[in-house]
Amino acid sequence: MWFKVKKPPTAVPSEEVVRQHSLRHLAEVFGVPEASLSLDARFGRELKANPASDFKANQFDIVDGDIKDVADKHLLKEMAQGKLVIQTVGDYCEHMVRCSKISPEEVVRVLRLPMME
Repeated sequence: MWFKVKKPPTAVPSEEVVRQHSLRHLAEVFGVPEASLSLDARFGRELKANPASDFKANQFDIVDGDIKDVADKHLLKEMAQGKLVIQTVGDYCEHMVRCSKISPEEVVRVLRLPMME
């Protein structure tokens, strides 16, 4: 007889923890001090990426992957329709907070949050 083992639910991290780790993650990705990041800093303007390559993901590729990895089907559809556009550090942080309520396991994984109990 086979038993399906249920994985215990991941505790939802607080909004403040998600925002803090979102900022820390973006600082690491872009190689800038965390304190230098402003919530209104725009991707492509204040935050620049290295040139794209077939061999290595650049900063925008990483951020785009993060955004899509944590989103559910509804949010992915809104993005595809242009209804949800993430252009700033603040947009990214709020997206991570929103998704931490929908898919906490993915947000914990992407932001490398400490395991919640």
